[in-house]
Amino acid sequence: MSVEQLASASPEAEAAVLGACIMATPAYDPVAGAARILEDGDWATPANELVWAAITRLHGASRPTGLPMVEAELRRTKDLERAGGIARLSELALAACGSAEVEYYADLVHGYAALRRYQGALARGLQAAQKTAPTDVPEAIHALQADLDYLAAGNGETDAHFGRLGDDLHEHVRQLEKPVVAAAVTGLVDLDEVVKMRPGNVIVVTGRPAMGKSALTLGIALANAASGRPSLVHSMEMGKAEVNNRVLAARARVGLHRLMDGGQAIEDGDWTRMMRVLPDLTTLPLWMDYAARVSPSRVRNRIKTLTRETGQAPLVIIDYLQLMDTDQRSSRQSPYERVSEISRELKVTAEETGAVIICCAQLNRGSEHREGKLPQVSDLRDSGQIEQDASAIILLHREDAYEPASPRAGEVDLIVGKNRNGPTCTVTVAHQLHFARIRDMAQQND
Repeated sequence: MSVEQLASASPEAEAAVLGACIMATPAYDPVAGAARILEDGDWATPANELVWAAITRLHGASRPTGLPMVEAELRRTKDLERAGGIARLSELALAACGSAEVEYYADLVHGYAALRRYQGALARGLQAAQKTAPTDVPEAIHALQADLDYLAAGNGETDAHFGRLGDDLHEHVRQLEKPVVAAAVTGLVDLDEVVKMRPGNVIVVTGRPAMGKSALTLGIALANAASGRPSLVHSMEMGKAEVNNRVLAARARVGLHRLMDGGQAIEDGDWTRMMRVLPDLTTLPLWMDYAARVSPSRVRNRIKTLTRETGQAPLVIIDYLQLMDTDQRSSRQSPYERVSEISRELKVTAEETGAVIICCAQLNRGSEHREGKLPQVSDLRDSGQIEQDASAIILLHREDAYEPASPRAGEVDLIVGKNRNGPTCTVTVAHQLHFARIRDMAQQND
């Protein structure tokens, strides 16, 4: 063991725990208590790891963990010599702590292991910093933060997700008496009835270009914020000026083309309507992130920041998923691998933080060659992992995008192609893309 390892390990504590397990009797079984605390890799030396593995295998098979059985198990796996031989096992038995001390020493072993992992994360961060280009510093920081967040979760997170089914079943039944309150709203009545967004959900909004994905999701963020719930938009495709123009166009009913032109293109009535909505817009609990490079760790950090600030996990809009970076930033990843990793990390982030995440995603050209040009879930570009991770998938389709003279001009079909919390169906809404917004059919003249 190196000097550095000695500074972050307690050989005495490890020997005390292993010795106590080797000295176990039918009336005194310390293995279960130690196993609740210790994780794989907690031991500072491979020899101790081998002894612990032998003990847990025997205990899991309901066999004694005394010295003769541990020796026999190590012989069976041909690990006895690597574990230090009979002499080492005897030394461990002599170092055994008392029955009341096992979990204390196990906590100490686990704590030192956490310290080593912490030191390792910082060392990796320092090595990465030495190789990081000046333009990549934010991404390197986010990668280190993700590593530290994982360590900070600790063993308690594992315990929180583990337990007997019946432990909380009665409490669950009691909770069923209360109606489920959506964690976020879309502002579209029929869509909210079908897709009930709950904490930890990932919703994918997809469609071919120019179908209205950004108008829909930005409108959802505005509606959710207007209901008093915090919202966060990661806009990788549009900059601040373009988003501000779309928000003003949607809320003040000012032609988007006028705002894009500016100056004399904006009429007196437009200014009046914009001034009327500005006070409400400036107080909305809506946060924007215009960074062109966004990774899952950046999303996670933003969620945690807003949760601390508002006391509630936000609704998160990501526009769009295929533009995101992975935290690994590996140049060897294929687009399929990259998008799969991003999709899975966003799902884990939603579940860990309780946020609802809505991702825009691109479709391939499959629908262009299909009769009616209706999109399907299988058209999702780059990865089937998106389909697997999503709680719901909403596909946008406009007939008038292909046939301007269509009798259904002005309508958008929101095809709910997957829905874990409700039925799959089609919700028809009205688009007013000249105002950069999508409305319920009953509100299309508002």
